[in-house]
Amino acid sequence: MTLMDTFNPSVETSNVCVVIDNHESTWHEDVAPYRLNILTRDAIRRAATWLPPRFEDSPQIRKAYVTLLAAAFNDDTQWVTAEIYDAQDTIVFELIPDVFGADKTIVERLRKVVGRVEASPLFDFLSDVFSLRIIYRHFWKCPASQSHHHAYLGGLAIHSIEMAERVAETPGLNSTDRDIGIVFALLHDIGKLWCYGEIGSTPYETLGHELTGLIKLNDALNILDGKWPDFAVALRSLLSGQWKSKGAKPLLAVAKLVQAYDQSSAELDLRNRNGHRHQPWNAKPYKNNDQDPDDDL
Repeated sequence: MTLMDTFNPSVETSNVCVVIDNHESTWHEDVAPYRLNILTRDAIRRAATWLPPRFEDSPQIRKAYVTLLAAAFNDDTQWVTAEIYDAQDTIVFELIPDVFGADKTIVERLRKVVGRVEASPLFDFLSDVFSLRIIYRHFWKCPASQSHHHAYLGGLAIHSIEMAERVAETPGLNSTDRDIGIVFALLHDIGKLWCYGEIGSTPYETLGHELTGLIKLNDALNILDGKWPDFAVALRSLLSGQWKSKGAKPLLAVAKLVQAYDQSSAELDLRNRNGHRHQPWNAKPYKNNDQDPDDDL
């Protein structure tokens, strides 16, 4: 008997946009021939399906609309995927599960700060970047450094999003500077995802995280170049670190602001870490030593 023989789609049926992951054969005779993970912002579900996986090696996650059913089977309820329609152009941020974050708020904080980006080409660029499988999955797990600031699980996301939030709240910035500052803050250390392996260092560490990030985001930058060449050039300058190299002046003034927030975020993390040599210093309260002698009588 197979799952189809006892299939009773009476519990629930829904059409939803999801990310499909780990679509593979089950190798069991008593269930549907394939299983896959269905990811949305609210949940990660394991589902059965009779639809075979796509055999293509893409760095992008697979976004799709699926017909998802909660089916009764042998006194149990299982999720079943009946239809899959690819939707690669879908904005990714609502498809990142909240449980990916090191805490319950960090993914939602990313959604909010990305929502502050007004220029649609830059917003779409960020969606393309976070649709890269390694970023979609591991941005939330990677440390921001190996032994310095934010050197813990999820440190990269916390550090980068904190910087982007500061840029978004900076008074006096025009919308263009604010947009590019938010994007640069979010992605300034993104190359570390390839530099820091699960066990020790990787060959990309020799290249450095700035050039690594530039290389890995090249396809997304090429798409942005077709929509807004000025922004693509600016981001290549920022991500590569070349903005710092034209004489004594930065190519982009907003880069200095992001750099300052980078240093501030790193220093605060170091000072607030228990046992670290950089401990917080608090000024002692003012004490008036010029008291009237009669006060002591």
